[in-house]
Amino acid sequence: MKEKILLAGASGALGLEVLKLLHQQGKEVRVLVHSEDGAKKVSPYTTDIWKADASEGNDSIKDITKDVSIVISTLGKSVSLFTNRGKSFVENDFYANFNILDDAIKNGVKRFIYVSIKGAEKALEYEVAKSHKMFEDALTASGLDYTIIRPVGFFSGLNDLAIMAKRKVIPIVGDGKARTNSIHQKDLARVVVGYLHEGPDLKEVGGPLTHTRREMADMIAEKIGGRVIPVPEKIAEWGMFLPEMVDDDISAKLHYFKFVTTHDMVGEKNGEITFEEYLNSLDLEKDLP
Repeated sequence: MKEKILLAGASGALGLEVLKLLHQQGKEVRVLVHSEDGAKKVSPYTTDIWKADASEGNDSIKDITKDVSIVISTLGKSVSLFTNRGKSFVENDFYANFNILDDAIKNGVKRFIYVSIKGAEKALEYEVAKSHKMFEDALTASGLDYTIIRPVGFFSGLNDLAIMAKRKVIPIVGDGKARTNSIHQKDLARVVVGYLHEGPDLKEVGGPLTHTRREMADMIAEKIGGRVIPVPEKIAEWGMFLPEMVDDDISAKLHYFKFVTTHDMVGEKNGEITFEEYLNSLDLEKDLP
């Protein structure tokens, strides 16, 4: 029987790139998406499409892992300030993945690859990090062979700053000296697929070049325009640079945004696509609202 892979979160920025790679390799892939729009995105690459909300309980995805030997989960709530708020990080990042894991154990899945976030173990006071770490712990205790991949962040995750640049303001929390080597989702997808059959229990992954947050903001300003404005950390927590948007969901995102942009987030060097190349590839009308 041909090896079957379940890819959860297949229509997201990373998930879609993973799906494309698996399709190119001739893999048999079942995908889990949340919406009809997501189903349309993945339809060129597989016909085995499950449309469900895994956070709603085991019944919604019962036997989704039947005949599956490997699960890859890129499933999680977006940290973007400009996306649909929907359910909480605990519901999206922990419960949805836990229900998939529970089904995987029942159906004898051999291996589980989970894409978490760097800093998950160090920032447990933030709902974003806590939710990922809760699932990491569940996966570690599951008895399955696994690899947890913690990327420092995707280039597409910095689109919020590009969107703000279109509105003529690029906020930088603190002094902008914190460093990161964010990675393009295509390069990260290659890392994920590279661990399909074996890999380390935990891998922290970054992109090819390291920049300060200020340097990245300046690159955005040069490409898109806008003025780089330093924002004191306390003001960033309050969300005073986006006062019309602040609620519990946005507050959780702002607090985590402050954390990641004021701490070094550097992972092992991977990939070839630079942040400057990514910015040059953006269609300012199509890619940024």
